[in-house]
Amino acid sequence: VRAGFEKRGKEVITFHTVGSGGEAMDELIRDEEVEVVVDLSLHELGDHLFGGDYDAGPARGLAALEKGVPTVLVPGNTDFLVTGPLALAKERYPGRRLHAHNAAISTVATGPEEMKAIAGRVAELCRRAKGPVSVLIPMGGFSAFDSPGGPLEAPETRRVFSETLRANLPAGIRCVESPAHINDPEFAASVLDAID
Repeated sequence: VRAGFEKRGKEVITFHTVGSGGEAMDELIRDEEVEVVVDLSLHELGDHLFGGDYDAGPARGLAALEKGVPTVLVPGNTDFLVTGPLALAKERYPGRRLHAHNAAISTVATGPEEMKAIAGRVAELCRRAKGPVSVLIPMGGFSAFDSPGGPLEAPETRRVFSETLRANLPAGIRCVESPAHINDPEFAASVLDAID
């Protein structure tokens, strides 16, 4: 996606969605003139709702939408919540599917009810939009962990997200399912098409 924008002569600023990254992005959008926002990783929403470690607060994602900046939303990484070391994650989330990202960070698979709540929050964000918004859903997988054979693969929770979002989106919001995985070049092309 970044390469596509750079070919068009655009300056791209990337934020890592680790709580402070989402807050910094929203702050920059409020304070500067931003032409477009591609919000590829919304897991900070789930971390806020369900006590994950990468919570960016209750206003995460509102800055661009309330300012009217054209925005593409993608439910990237909503298939997991972020927490600490694996031993701690097992205590905190017993019986859940877990993946050790590294020694300090583990991910916990998002359940269907959590996914419904995240989709509801995305719909709520869209209702606050003062400019054009598209939501693109990569039905082939929401993260590297949610890949065929991946540790958190969950096509059923992707379907829950899509169905819940579509049932709650306000009129006029473009919502497109893609068969691609979020990391596929075809999906990146669809993001650039949505911007166009």
